[in-house]
Order: sequence, then structure tokens, then C-alpha cells
Amino acid sequence: MAKRPTPKKQQANSQSSRRYKDFQNKARKRLLNTARLNTCPKCKEAKLQHTACPTCGEYKGRQVLNMDKKVDKITKVKA
Repeated sequence: MAKRPTPKKQQANSQSSRRYKDFQNKARKRLLNTARLNTCPKCKEAKLQHTACPTCGEYKGRQVLNMDKKVDKITKVKA
């Protein structure tokens, strides 16, 4: 491992806080962009941005997913 050089002069408090603030702002922006939730205009349920609504199946005002189909889930495999 390479050793780091020791600082020759003391760093100002404003410089330290400025560096920390920059890190804080970047982290805040990253957290804001992780999960954006919108409300569906048709059923008023919460949904992720840029995705079809899981309850009614609409996206941008048109029907994308067919929610009328009843899918039977297989829970056990018959031998």
C-alpha cells in the first residue's frame, strides 16, 4: 500500500464544509432519482414513472396491459 503524504498546511473549515456539502448534494440528488412515484390518472393509484399502471394497465392514456385475463398460478407441480 502506498503511503499518503501528510498535509503541509492546515485546511480551512470553509473548504472542508464545502467539500462535505458537495457530497451531500450529490447524495440527495441520487436519492431523489431512485424511485419516483406518480399517480395514475385513471385509477388514482400510485405507480412508478414511465411504467404501465399495475392495477388498471394504462400507460400514456392507452390500454397497454390486458387486465381482463385471469391467470391461474401454479403452486404445486403435479407428478
